[in-house]
Amino acid sequence: MNRHKVAITSPSFPPEIEREILKDVAEVVITDKDITTEDGLLSFAGDASALMLGSLEPVTKRVIDKMPNLKVLARYGIGLDNVDIAAATQRSVVVTNDPDYALEEVADHAFTLSLSLTRRIVKIDRMMRQGKSGHEIKKAVEPIHANSSLTFGLLGLGNIARRVATRAKALGFRVVSFDPWVPRAEFGLIGVERMGTVEDLLKESDVISVHVPLGPKTRHMLSLREFGLMKKSAFIVNTSRGPVIDQAALYDALKAGTIAGAGLDVFEFEPLPANDPLRELDNVVITPHLAWYSEESHKRVRVDISHAVHDVLTGKRPEFVANPEVYAAKQGA
Repeated sequence: MNRHKVAITSPSFPPEIEREILKDVAEVVITDKDITTEDGLLSFAGDASALMLGSLEPVTKRVIDKMPNLKVLARYGIGLDNVDIAAATQRSVVVTNDPDYALEEVADHAFTLSLSLTRRIVKIDRMMRQGKSGHEIKKAVEPIHANSSLTFGLLGLGNIARRVATRAKALGFRVVSFDPWVPRAEFGLIGVERMGTVEDLLKESDVISVHVPLGPKTRHMLSLREFGLMKKSAFIVNTSRGPVIDQAALYDALKAGTIAGAGLDVFEFEPLPANDPLRELDNVVITPHLAWYSEESHKRVRVDISHAVHDVLTGKRPEFVANPEVYAAKQGA
């Protein structure tokens, strides 16, 4: 059997598991730095049969067309917004991901960011370290309200959002959501109130947690107009995709006090530049696209994606295929 080259194009995934699972079919190589350009991707992995991807690599039509050996694009995770699926399908390249990946971890992270904002945890911590008294800190962070008096809004009601809803309800929040793709009856089954429009959700919620995929219709779906509809006391949390929020508009809204604060694990441009003005604001809690991480999820996704790549390279169909047309075309050939 000819040995393939499999390229891990994110340094976040050390290759021991991958090499063990793929040892009979492939040589596995890994980058030592983030790859964020087409040329960087082609330079590192232009002759590869498989790419094992993070979220930063731009797998465009140009990249796909310039990789003559490419058979499979495997995403460590759920989102495929950095992959041109149509171009892959045209080349009969299988695109696979792990739609069950890190659901609990991301839900935990989103809800933790939410509580850190409503309870002003980060600001209190900073003031404690500055030697401020309890009285001074209370005056600086008031008012803080009980969860039972607050409305927790979910923009999107997919697998992660439903897990956030469970957490929020358990801690006493009223939970509402807008998702036009979810049947009305399902809201009642989940125990979440249905909002008729995005605008209703924005106006009603004290916390808004964003859980929508990135696409042409969701890019910058939250901008100055939307922030203006929110309560001045409201917080926004994003663990989905950075460009869903117009980051420049968010900065302006936070700076002007249009909304009270934000908790962000994802950004319009990643990694977040060291000089980004968001870093200067004290009403923002930021983490470096790490909501997915636990030791358990990190291991499981590497096992699952390695097996998916092995399946493709040995002529089998992996469990999850984002472009099943590839197999339909093969069957019809």
